[in-house]
Amino acid sequence: MQLKPFPFLFAGALALALAGCAGTGGAPRATKAQPEMSNKGMANLHLAQNYLSAGKLDVAMDRAQRALRSDPDSADVQVVMGMIRQALDDKVRAGEHFAHAAKLAPDSGPVLNAYGAWLCEQQKFDEADAVFDRAVLDPFYEAKAQAYFNAGRCAVLGGRLDRADVALRKGLDIEPKNAALLEQMARLQYRQGNFFGARAFFQRREAVAEVGAELLELAIAIEEGAGDRAAAERYRTRLRQGFPDYTPTAREDSPQS
Repeated sequence: MQLKPFPFLFAGALALALAGCAGTGGAPRATKAQPEMSNKGMANLHLAQNYLSAGKLDVAMDRAQRALRSDPDSADVQVVMGMIRQALDDKVRAGEHFAHAAKLAPDSGPVLNAYGAWLCEQQKFDEADAVFDRAVLDPFYEAKAQAYFNAGRCAVLGGRLDRADVALRKGLDIEPKNAALLEQMARLQYRQGNFFGARAFFQRREAVAEVGAELLELAIAIEEGAGDRAAAERYRTRLRQGFPDYTPTAREDSPQS
């Protein structure tokens, strides 16, 4: 399953739970907290995920409902049902599915990560923090760095920049070359006015993967903040040459005064 800082790398419900689920870390799987799914339920659930990713919500719902009939106590099915409901802008029922999933699998990192992402989108920041904290306690959860990523982004959304810093650093302790975490840390350091820290994280991010126009724009802002006009101009030249049709975005991560 698959997840700019928050205004939501989460187009609707999908990305934080899919990505986070930079989210659940792969296709739904049985965890220590829940039983194995039936073959029929698993097949329908995979189809539901594929249709959801393709934006075919009616077919995704049909397959998810079939999976639910086969495996009514599957937390993974409840998570996918929640994502479909959220993609349909049915917030009430989406929330019911996510909450039910967390009750069925109260110790499952992937399930709690998806639930925390949903809570965060509803601006229930305290509840989301607590759920993310539980998610990373799951010893069988292989995508803890993604939960820290989501927790950090959620903290940014709630204006809790110190908490965001802690969460993102914990994620980087696990995956020091994680491009998404490095980008978020560069943005966070820039927003906090720590331009030299932002430069360091940007350079680490640039070393692990190609950078696009928005990241080059961030680099320009970082170097201007650090007072290095020559470096800013080098990034500006790269931006003009590599993305001649790019229109600069309105910055939502300007340094705090």
